[in-house]
Amino acid sequence: MKKILIVGALGAVGRCVLEHFETLQDWQIVGAARRAPDFPTRADWVQVDLRDDADSAAKLSELRGITHIAYTAVYEKSDVTRGWSEMDHVTTNLAMLQNLVRNVEKNNPGLRHITLLQGTKAYGGHLGPFRQPARESDPRYMPPNFYYNQMDWIAEEQQGKDWTWSILRPQIVCGIAIGSPLNIITAIGVFASVSREYGMPLRFPGGVERIGEATDARLIARAIEWAATSPNSHNEVFNITNGDVYVWHNVWPKVAELFGMELAPAHPFSLARVMPENEPVWDAMVAKYGLQPYKYKEIVPSWQFADFLLGYGQRPNPHHMSTIKIRQAGFADCIDTEAMFVELLGELQNRKILPR
Repeated sequence: MKKILIVGALGAVGRCVLEHFETLQDWQIVGAARRAPDFPTRADWVQVDLRDDADSAAKLSELRGITHIAYTAVYEKSDVTRGWSEMDHVTTNLAMLQNLVRNVEKNNPGLRHITLLQGTKAYGGHLGPFRQPARESDPRYMPPNFYYNQMDWIAEEQQGKDWTWSILRPQIVCGIAIGSPLNIITAIGVFASVSREYGMPLRFPGGVERIGEATDARLIARAIEWAATSPNSHNEVFNITNGDVYVWHNVWPKVAELFGMELAPAHPFSLARVMPENEPVWDAMVAKYGLQPYKYKEIVPSWQFADFLLGYGQRPNPHHMSTIKIRQAGFADCIDTEAMFVELLGELQNRKILPR
């Protein structure tokens, strides 16, 4: 019997990983997050704040029998995009990983594999254009960047140990999660819902057309299972995407159709500047449509990431990654990205997080 510890189990990736492994009967599951789950799960649970050394030591020392770790946790600052290039963002995220691994290692001699998540910040995507397509062997870009610090530390820590590691680098992760400042799905869903409540058509608020890539969190969950069990993944870094590309302007008509809205010409503006002011509208919608009682800031903690991804006020930098390496290593699953956006938004409606 294998036993996986899913860290950050309530996030956009972590929740999908949790739901995936719950379908696998030969895996025991432990979820870890700062909050308790607000949904049924067969996983054991530990509430822990990895930023707190003492809390980490106290809570994680109780775990036994862990064979695999899926580390999907991340610390983000309130000014999300600016925080990516600040040194305290690095030190906090590194300390979280160190607190996790060191405290789990002590009482779990059967530990065999750790999977970490990164992204296109490894290729300087948050700073500007980078080499196309990005490959895992590309040289690093200008720090601060916590990916580099975590990677260097995990590689050094692993020396002489029985466990191995893998790093997955997805592109624009999309999933079902509440409370994540990096979840574009909830931001799009709330923007469309509020627009509809005002009786307005749906307008694209971002920048000029550009081709992008995305990664469904459910695909990442399957890749984590593959990395946990395949020798080809050991001590390697892999890019992972859905396998196709998309253009926001082609996705927007499908969003309008899902929400039963007319589509109007694009109207670029900053969601981060305007949408926080619509909190009273959302609160009224929760009561009107009988939605799950999440606060506005729980659904979309930050609109900055949406501005960044939709391209508002930015040059249309290409962001493409080669996924040849992971396919050649044995993981070749793929997902239709345009269908993914509609499916995930529809699932938020099914779960009564968004109105129909």
